[in-house]
Amino acid sequence: MAIADPITRRLRRLFVALDADEDGFVGWGDHERIVDRYATGYELAKDDPKISSLERAYWSQWLGLLQQASPGQERWSLDEFVAANRAAGFGANGSHLLDDIARAVFDVVDVDGDKKISRDEFARYLGLWGISPEDAPLAFPRLDLDRDAFISQQEVTKSIRAFHLYNDDLSTPGGIFLGVH
Repeated sequence: MAIADPITRRLRRLFVALDADEDGFVGWGDHERIVDRYATGYELAKDDPKISSLERAYWSQWLGLLQQASPGQERWSLDEFVAANRAAGFGANGSHLLDDIARAVFDVVDVDGDKKISRDEFARYLGLWGISPEDAPLAFPRLDLDRDAFISQQEVTKSIRAFHLYNDDLSTPGGIFLGVH
């Protein structure tokens, strides 16, 4: 049995993170649960502009995936999800969808609005995903690419793109911004 390439392996991990109800499929409801998790974890109303932006970003990505589906298909099994993500490409023609998610996630995590994610804001974010704040010192430096002691919106974007594209590092840290850990 051949070992899947790193991107396929990461997409499989993303599927598991999205399939919160563990029914073996990912649909729009699973993406909505991610948005709801942010709203609850950051105590933001569903109509808060930050949550609305995050929901729109996930909806746009969802529509990009739907373009890869058979007519009437509204959810994917693991293999279908991986194939749809690979077919969507999220490369030159679709990277803006990943950028939109990165921007929306950044805006929620940057609680104080200073245009940078501090170590404390990052530790709070990890708590949203059930990751111990003690793990923040391990992950933070891998995301702080310019070593300025903060994570910028550009660094979030680069890490999410690296998760989806052109990267053979199985443990690329960008997945952490997608709920993969």
